Order: sequence, then C-alpha cells, then structure tokens
Amino acid sequence: MSARVLVIPRAECPSLPEADAWARTTWTWPRNWSWQRRSWVEDDERFLQIIPYALLRNAHGEIWCYARNGGDSRLRDRLSAGVGGHIEDIDAAESIERMADRALRRELQEELLWQWDTTIPEPVAWIYEGLSAIGRVHIGLLYLLSWPEDTPPKAAEGQGLSGIGFIPAGRIADDARFELWSRLAAGFSIRNSV
Repeated sequence: MSARVLVIPRAECPSLPEADAWARTTWTWPRNWSWQRRSWVEDDERFLQIIPYALLRNAHGEIWCYARNGGDSRLRDRLSAGVGGHIEDIDAAESIERMADRALRRELQEELLWQWDTTIPEPVAWIYEGLSAIGRVHIGLLYLLSWPEDTPPKAAEGQGLSGIGFIPAGRIADDARFELWSRLAAGFSIRNSV
C-alpha cells in the first residue's frame, strides 16, 4: 500500500512561475489540503505535493551538497543541495506549517541520522518548476538551516545519497548538473542574502 501524502489543489494556488523560488510570505499558507495516496498523485497535475526542502549551510555560508545514486528514478544521478521529502500522514498536525516541520525533522533523521534538537526556523521561500513531470506535481518549501558542526553531514546507509561537501551558493546556482530546485534555492539565498 502506498503512503498518503499531503496535497493542495493546484486550482487554489496563485499563478505559478515556470521556474522560480519566491518569498514564502508572499503567499499565505494554503487552507484547503488533503491526504492522497502518493502513487495516485505522482502524475496528477491537479494537485501539488508540498515538499519541505532544507539547505544545510556551514559557518562560511556554503551549502552541503550530495550526489543521488538512489531514490526517485527521475532524480537519480543528479547533484542536489536540498534535504527533505514528502509530508506523510504520520506527520499530521494542526497546520501545514507544523506538519512541514515534523516532516523535515523526520527526513533529516532518516537521510542523515541527524536529530534537530532546537526550533527549526521558519521556511523562507516556495520553490516551483513546471518544466518537468516531477516538477509539475510538487512545490517546495525552502528552509535554510545552519549546520552546527565542523565536519559535513554524512548520509545514512541505504538512502542513495553520497556527500560531496560544502559548495558556495553561486557555484550551485550556475551548475546544470544540479537538480533545478537546488539551483533555484541557491539563487534565492543569494538574491535575498539569507
């Protein structure tokens, strides 16, 4: 049986860009959402699946990056800067904001074996790209997190991630080997000095 994920109706979203990241405060939290089987909505463009997506930055402002060698086949063999994933029904709470926080904590634990013990900062942006089949059914909720250690994160066994270290945001934004969300998120962090 497929997991149920949080979705919002595309029809209730403001006009979406072809590909961009924009300040989260320009669009209030969606009010109408539901749980749908992930297998049912992965190709259904009537819905958008909200994905908490965190960039982990070191003390120098560089972003931790990795190569994908597993997971969703549509992203395999791409470079990425974001850690995150679907909001699942196990993350259920009173608001989308709280569910996104729970999902991000769960993903950090699953992918990096990292327990975030403090308050997760508010998300700073939405990310969307309608240029690909995977992009047209997902909308990212961008978080910028400070990595508290001198050593880079290590991906958990079996997650299909191979760490490649910390990279300046400008290099990520300009490198087509990175998935588009990573480039859009890095570009947003540069444009907005966040």
